[in-house]
Amino acid sequence: MKNIFKSFLAIVTVSLAVSCSDDTDIAPFKPLIFSEDFPEPDINYNATFDFEGWTNFAETGTKLWIERDYNNDGYIQFSSFGSSQSSNIGWAITPEITISEDANAVLSFSSASNFVDNPDNKLEVFISTDYDGTNVLAATWDELDAIVANNTTNNYTYIPSGEIDLSSYSGTVHIAFKVTGNGTTLDGLFQVDKIKVYSNN
Repeated sequence: MKNIFKSFLAIVTVSLAVSCSDDTDIAPFKPLIFSEDFPEPDINYNATFDFEGWTNFAETGTKLWIERDYNNDGYIQFSSFGSSQSSNIGWAITPEITISEDANAVLSFSSASNFVDNPDNKLEVFISTDYDGTNVLAATWDELDAIVANNTTNNYTYIPSGEIDLSSYSGTVHIAFKVTGNGTTLDGLFQVDKIKVYSNN
């Protein structure tokens, strides 16, 4: 009888481990709408970020977001270091995300910074309902109230964004991560990872 109980306990434990590792849900089991954690096998280290469906756009200057990984964990990074340009503004914009009217959606992500010594060098997060996938500056972008890495965090310390309320948005949306800096006095870098949009119902 003891062996039967131990076998049953082992089966239950394995089943729980499998269900908890399922990346389609957010604890406690909230349905996932969109997710991107830049898996290390898909990362081409230091290459220009070009994941399918994403937009990598330089508003000013020539710097673009790049792909990086550390300890088998991928992420994207924007740095104006070495550009010697008066302004570098780079956008990384998600593919289309479809949010149903009753989703009560929430956004979360993590960000980090290093070598940032001026608050004018910053990371901002926006959402658009009318971005056509091509013309970034013609779209309407609403800034989201997110906790982001800045000039006071540094040291590559990842900062959770908190749960960002998207309940007023439905239909097709895009999320944008925008970094402002330059390669002369505003050196520094920003990293973004673990992006998730999920239902908070």
